[in-house]
Amino acid sequence: MHTLTKTPPWFAIQQFFWIAVDWLYPPSCAGCGKNGVRLCSSCLQQITPIDHHNSCSHCDLPEAGQLCPDCQSQLPVFDQLRSYSIYEGVLRQSIHQLKYNNDLPLADTLCRMLISLFNQQNWKVDLICPVPLSLQRLRQRGYNQSALLAQILAWAVAIPYNGKALMRVRETLSQVGLNAEQRRANVKGAFWADPRLVKDKTVLIVDDIATTSATLSACAEALKTAGAGEVYAITLARTVHINSS
Repeated sequence: MHTLTKTPPWFAIQQFFWIAVDWLYPPSCAGCGKNGVRLCSSCLQQITPIDHHNSCSHCDLPEAGQLCPDCQSQLPVFDQLRSYSIYEGVLRQSIHQLKYNNDLPLADTLCRMLISLFNQQNWKVDLICPVPLSLQRLRQRGYNQSALLAQILAWAVAIPYNGKALMRVRETLSQVGLNAEQRRANVKGAFWADPRLVKDKTVLIVDDIATTSATLSACAEALKTAGAGEVYAITLARTVHINSS
């Protein structure tokens, strides 16, 4: 369990910033459209945390038992993945709103779920980094939603963040529509980690969604090749399909 006795200053500052933004530009609920809130209490109640006692101990696939068939077949390189909830309903709508509709303040609201999830773990993390976007997708979108989440999480739990520790070194196809084997092949060798930043450190990778976890595994492989020790991963959402990032 991770506990802090007081709110870290940078996290408090960004909280005040988004409160000011909401005052100037009142938000609407990403789930139902209700005015004045980013996610209303009714919609938040529809996002049910994964029962980690009944999910895969390695990749957190819901209701998979101790170790899911995919992990039995080929164990991902990361040491453990934990996701907050299933990728459906309000959470799915909210991630789409953040990812494709430039709703940057929503990252603050969604990250509270990651903070809660992280604080339940016994991970001793030295460095937090996001799954990097390709330059092409970064130019198209203008921001990396995983980097927004990772930075806020790092501020909240007072752990160093570095967006350059892990880099994407080649373009990949979209993972949408690819099966598990194709996804692993698509991202193999697509990432590089800086040994100067990660050597002998326990690293936490942050992303929005995990499906087959192929992307997170490829990131972990790059980090461990660069000398990182343990590598953990955390995401907002987890799909329930074994052969479907």
